[in-house]
Amino acid sequence: MHELSIAHAVVSTVREALPDPQARVTQVRLRIGVLSGVVAQALHFAYDVATDGTALAGSTLEILEMPVVINCPTDGAQTLSGIRDFTCPVCGQPCGDVIGGKELEVADVTFDEQTGIEELREGVLAKNDLLADGLRGWFTVNNVNVSNWVSSPGSGKTALLEVLLAAAVERGLGAAALVGDCATDNDATRLARSGAQVRQIITDGMCHLESDMVSAHLQGWEMADLDLLVIENVGNLVCPTGYDLGEDTRVALLSVTEGEDKPLKYPQIFHSADVVVVTKTDIAEAVEWDRDRGLDAIRQIAPEATIIETSARTGVGVQALLDLLLDSGDSQVRPSTQLQEAT
Repeated sequence: MHELSIAHAVVSTVREALPDPQARVTQVRLRIGVLSGVVAQALHFAYDVATDGTALAGSTLEILEMPVVINCPTDGAQTLSGIRDFTCPVCGQPCGDVIGGKELEVADVTFDEQTGIEELREGVLAKNDLLADGLRGWFTVNNVNVSNWVSSPGSGKTALLEVLLAAAVERGLGAAALVGDCATDNDATRLARSGAQVRQIITDGMCHLESDMVSAHLQGWEMADLDLLVIENVGNLVCPTGYDLGEDTRVALLSVTEGEDKPLKYPQIFHSADVVVVTKTDIAEAVEWDRDRGLDAIRQIAPEATIIETSARTGVGVQALLDLLLDSGDSQVRPSTQLQEAT
């Protein structure tokens, strides 16, 4: 439950901002965007656990839900009624320029006695984001293209990554992968067959990777020798949403076996993606994958994401995906939709 790590981050943020270490906190208000991937009920439960024995023990948590706001090129800022349709309510055009709805920050804190209300406006994941920015700068200086792959378990992520890394090595590129998993190093052993450098990050049950985990596992690698680094996140379509790992490209994978409506069920993670990869297209007919419905669902949630259709078994789309990841730093000129046909 990633809400527990968020609750601990809230406690840390508030404690560091206390004007008096002895002050007692009576209420904390958070601004949480509906695209942040945070479940309010779970966060309330986690908050009680995380605050026990701290200056926040016994305090109440109030969550202010922030709606999605887009910046339509024609009609300006517009508030959306939900998270599954990113079209302007005025002109009806799709818009991926989201300016509100991803917040995860402390709004204010109420202390006991005369201490009143302190406006914090501190990002709950500020420490993670600060380290992620540092990593991004390090990657940029060394000209390393970094992507963060997220998907549900069984999407074919590891199989596709093995083929992609092998293709990179065959081109003579410096390629590496960090593999996140709750337990075992099976995936790292498998990916090492590609000839790329691979390290396993075992999270011991944590449902996502954080930037400090990535930083710790890069020690000893010469970044200047790498052209491509892929971070294979823990198989989960909820928890990794709000965690920046210093990547320049976030890749969300959707297999044809999961159903065409998966992006509609998990809009936060798919909306956060720069690239959506459809996997296992070689069995699309056998599982009765409705291609048009699937692509429409992706476009509805992530109108500006690049879509690539792939098959680890036949190699379809692998070279196109590799080219895209190697050109990830030039995202400003990337077309809003680019399909690699499955046939």
